[in-house]
Amino acid sequence: MDKRIDSDENPLKLKQGEPTVQAVDRAIVLLKLVSMSEHPIPINDLAKQAHINRTTAWRLLSTLEHHGLVERDALTKGYRLGLAAGQLTSVTSSNELLSLRARPMMEKLAETTQETVMLSVPKNFGVVAISQIDPPHSVRLIDYVDVVLPLHCTSNGKLLLANLPKAEVEHFFDRPLEKRTTRTMTDPLELKKQLNTIRKNGFALSIGELDESENGISAPIYDANGVLIAFISVSGPAFRFTEDRAIQIAQNVVKTAVEISNALKQ
Repeated sequence: MDKRIDSDENPLKLKQGEPTVQAVDRAIVLLKLVSMSEHPIPINDLAKQAHINRTTAWRLLSTLEHHGLVERDALTKGYRLGLAAGQLTSVTSSNELLSLRARPMMEKLAETTQETVMLSVPKNFGVVAISQIDPPHSVRLIDYVDVVLPLHCTSNGKLLLANLPKAEVEHFFDRPLEKRTTRTMTDPLELKKQLNTIRKNGFALSIGELDESENGISAPIYDANGVLIAFISVSGPAFRFTEDRAIQIAQNVVKTAVEISNALKQ
């Protein structure tokens, strides 16, 4: 259950005589409220608990978001701690906790597939890897940790699109899609057909769509409430990790995603 600040305990109230900068006080209160919430918290709830109006809350949260201290969840639009918040404290961040829980399953999958295994999370209208295990091969993928990648040409990105509400998917397709390679799908109608297939199969492929020399497969990780929070991926050089090979290990990748999802419920 989320921790709450009681309504009769104004979090903005300071001890008498303490110097204060009101905007800084309010921003810190919002940051604390976000950190105490186990799930992305809506702006209306934040404004109410911080005893400030919604417009003020939005301006302060926008500033915190600009500095990476908070970020909006792509699915719920609620606010959660950003990557920069974890860099300011020795306390284990939510992403670090996720990585720790997933690590044993990631290592097992890496040993089985002998390819790069990545754990990624949504990042606004993109995805970012928070953990990566590389294979023993001399030819392997670059380090993608902390690199924000697009949705339409990555396997985990397409999984996110497949899980978004219809209105948000339509909004995403309002903008032109960048053609990263000759295989990148930029036709919204064709990509929507592929999203239907992804929903049916429970996994997504990227075959030379982000980089012509790389292929990948991803499966979704859900929290206890059934909310998509992360992705497990296996990727490798196209000459070795072919589309057939990716499909061959699909059920293993999906199984690993389920195991991680279950571990997060404990």
